[in-house]
Amino acid sequence: MKSTLLLKSRHRFAWLIALLLFAPFALHAQSAPLRRPISPSQPMWLIHIDSWNQADPQKIINMVPADIRPYVVFNISISINHDRLTSKWLQAEYGYEIAKSWLRVCAENRVWAMIQQSSGGFQHFSQSDLTVYEEFYRDYPNFIGFSYAEQFWGFDGSLQPPSSSSYDPLSPPWADRINLFANLLQLSNRYGGYLVVSWCPNQWNPNINPIGMLKRNAAFAAACRNYTENYILCEKYTQQTYQHDMESTCMGAYMSGYAGQYGIRYDETGWTDSTGTHANFTPATGVAPHLEHIMLTGQTVIDGTELIMTQQSRELNTAATPDGFTTRRWEFYPQLYNVNLDLFRKILDGHVRIPTRREVIDRTKVIIVNDVSSGSNQDQYSTPQTLFEGLYRMDTDGNYELNKSFFKKTGRYPSIPIAYQLDDTDANSFQVKINKSAYASRWPNITAKVNEMNTLFPSEYTGTLYAGRHENGWVTYNPFKTNQTATASIPFKYNTCSSMELSYAQYSAGVIKEYSNRLNIYLNNYDNVINTGLKTDIIRINGASTQPTWSYTDRGSHQASAVSGSWSGGVFTLTVQHNGPLDITINCAGTATGRLTSYTTATLVTPTQPPIYAGPLQHEAEHFDYRSINGNTANGASGTVRSYTGQGYLRFGTNAAASIRDTVSLQYAGSYQLRTRYSLTGGNVNTIGIYVNGSLVATPVFNQTDSNSAWAVQTQNITLNAGNNVIEFRASGAASNGVYFDNIEIVPISSGGNIIQENTTGFCSVNGTVDSNNGGYTGAGFANTDNAAGNGINWKVNFASTGTKSFTFRYASIDTRAANLLINGTVVAANVSFPSTGSWTNWSTVTVYTSFTSGIRDIRLEATGTSGLPNVDYMEVVGGTAAACTSGLSTVMATSVTSNDDKAQKLTAKTAGIEIFPNPAVHHVTVRLDSRWKAGDQLTLCDATGKRVEIRRIKGNAEQVNVSKLPPGMYFINVFNNSGIHVSLPVIKQ
Repeated sequence: MKSTLLLKSRHRFAWLIALLLFAPFALHAQSAPLRRPISPSQPMWLIHIDSWNQADPQKIINMVPADIRPYVVFNISISINHDRLTSKWLQAEYGYEIAKSWLRVCAENRVWAMIQQSSGGFQHFSQSDLTVYEEFYRDYPNFIGFSYAEQFWGFDGSLQPPSSSSYDPLSPPWADRINLFANLLQLSNRYGGYLVVSWCPNQWNPNINPIGMLKRNAAFAAACRNYTENYILCEKYTQQTYQHDMESTCMGAYMSGYAGQYGIRYDETGWTDSTGTHANFTPATGVAPHLEHIMLTGQTVIDGTELIMTQQSRELNTAATPDGFTTRRWEFYPQLYNVNLDLFRKILDGHVRIPTRREVIDRTKVIIVNDVSSGSNQDQYSTPQTLFEGLYRMDTDGNYELNKSFFKKTGRYPSIPIAYQLDDTDANSFQVKINKSAYASRWPNITAKVNEMNTLFPSEYTGTLYAGRHENGWVTYNPFKTNQTATASIPFKYNTCSSMELSYAQYSAGVIKEYSNRLNIYLNNYDNVINTGLKTDIIRINGASTQPTWSYTDRGSHQASAVSGSWSGGVFTLTVQHNGPLDITINCAGTATGRLTSYTTATLVTPTQPPIYAGPLQHEAEHFDYRSINGNTANGASGTVRSYTGQGYLRFGTNAAASIRDTVSLQYAGSYQLRTRYSLTGGNVNTIGIYVNGSLVATPVFNQTDSNSAWAVQTQNITLNAGNNVIEFRASGAASNGVYFDNIEIVPISSGGNIIQENTTGFCSVNGTVDSNNGGYTGAGFANTDNAAGNGINWKVNFASTGTKSFTFRYASIDTRAANLLINGTVVAANVSFPSTGSWTNWSTVTVYTSFTSGIRDIRLEATGTSGLPNVDYMEVVGGTAAACTSGLSTVMATSVTSNDDKAQKLTAKTAGIEIFPNPAVHHVTVRLDSRWKAGDQLTLCDATGKRVEIRRIKGNAEQVNVSKLPPGMYFINVFNNSGIHVSLPVIKQ
């Protein structure tokens, strides 16, 4: 019977241990650090690698200028174009394979990437199974999430009768999509990634808008509250109506604390001209919404612009290289350089400063909370119908489906958000919070609303130009879709002159920054479609003490601007004739006093590169340079060959002069496997040599396959340099049959990290044995677990910094097995697949990436199947070093109890010879015992009250205790031997 004193001491100790262990670990377990943080200091631009272009990801990456590239996240866009009756994908036949291949190219270049495998309701991946989603996070350190475009259409078709023209088996129930979003937010939180959703409304879908998503799905609302930083909501300009409602509902999710970031995806599809018709679109129309929403509503994410194939990039005709190869080519459109890229550069130089969320809340002052739970869909989910009327809606425009202009007639009033609920302290700090149910009584007419808003927002200028101010920055633009100028007279707030007068031509927009003695001005009106000549904007400065001086610099790449200045009667006039972006500086000062002096300077922080990727590189053959071949299939969707990767394949042919080549870039020199995926009918081919950097390394036999759709892999060991390496397949003579090339993989034999072998520092235990009976291993042997689910291998690693780390396991197995990777008892990568290597003596590697905080960590690879783990030769860690297994929290306490036996001993943690790991634990605890503990000694597991939960006899030097079904709390593992020694160690069950 245990003494009362012992039990009281144990309870006090349990509470102490819980306080020490639970708090930091629980915080860590909630989320992984964001792989690529996004903030006003680290904005994100999504540039698309698009399947509509049959894009070569390497060439798209190469086209992005070096100063922009650190901020760019490449969006791997996979078309959902399909045949409704057959469900065959018509543009991107194998979405998963495209995503994996192109993501590997991004990883090779150490650039961040996302996958957009959905537009509307249609998507290439599962609606419920998260295996593939987790695979991308787990296997690629540069991967930061999934983008879902245009989530307003394409739902519920699978629920229609098969005989209906609306039936589409690929069109999922909307409710399933929102459940998936909730699950993806949780998954993204675990890996430090994002879910990006872009929204565009019309009169038929208010019930599935951002408020509808939250109101109608409690799980999604909870996920948005719990994993806010992982959710990005973008307004997408694909629909021609509900323009202000779109901004209000998307902005409201961000302002209310239900989205971590807010973004814009401009789209020519939703444009209408002054007649309300989808016509007369020009890229200049996108300048105003970008500047306004980035600088005044805090958008940190820019996506696109759309359409990708008409506004971002296009494939050109092939060209000949100097040495006679044919190469495919792509280019960015001029408008991307002169509008989108130039605007982003103005963010990076600090002229366009992105305000924080709290700044936007303080400036905005007013928010509507949609608390209505009955009535029409517009009542329950949309903004009040007349909310924008009389304020910033254009007078010639309408409401809801008649609201076709996103331009605003005045910058006096900030954009008004509408929210589901207010989730945090900042959200509740709005000066005016109005329930939608009280809207009509508070503002019974337009006049009442305008009067209150005028009190909140005094007029700062006069005229027809839009001019919205935050601190010393003015966003200005011509809001008219007709070919008319817009003017404004703006008294200065910071500059000591009296005022400026502006006159802008159609679609001109700019940002003017006031300083006491100068104005810095950015103007842009780039139009390569409708009005391609120079357009005239005029800037007048009143109240300067002396004639101002000025200068300008053309930006981008466009026809030269013509700028002239004049000084007459104390008024300085600058006439700017331009078609494109330019910077202007006007040095001017007057005698005014009492000006504002405080403003915030933009601080940009260059995002860090992704960690080095240690997995297989993959290049698609349809992107190779070639000469004298049979043909290149850029897109095989309409052909007869199936099961290719990427979007196509290359037909080498039989010509003796045939040759194909590609370049791979490596971080480390060393030995690699070249895995060539090919098909071949009619007989074997042995007339193609493999050249590496100009030297012949092998002339393999390409063995015949059953068909051109039955792909095989030819494997060759090669030595490669750090940096660029040219791999060429060159015919040595005419062949009797033509090889089809699908792709090549470059598989590293080592990842350049710290290798932890069996029985060395950092290797703690295996639920099994360390064996050496199968050849090909390195070190002293390999870890061989017993054949049972839950068995595993334990290591201890010290990570000096927070972030994404890689774990590479060298293994062998005669079948495919799966495992979970656990850190400090928490699963950080689930169902890691270890494909069969064919035999126990053939060894391969699998690499897993995960993000977590710095410190000494217990690492466990744990089998999920009854066959246990594959044989594991070693674990290689990039970003960590081996730590002693007795350090950290593995052994917390060892003590003994008084015994009447004179042989009873009291042991300390140092002398107990027992380790427990992981601790805290979720599923299993391993108890590792040194030589003083023998088979037959007793092990018991007790709860914090001393009640026995389990008792067993020790069988070996490592015992595994299953705690997965126990409730969370403090437990004690007690070990007794025949000499009367008793050790009691606490363990935390999470």
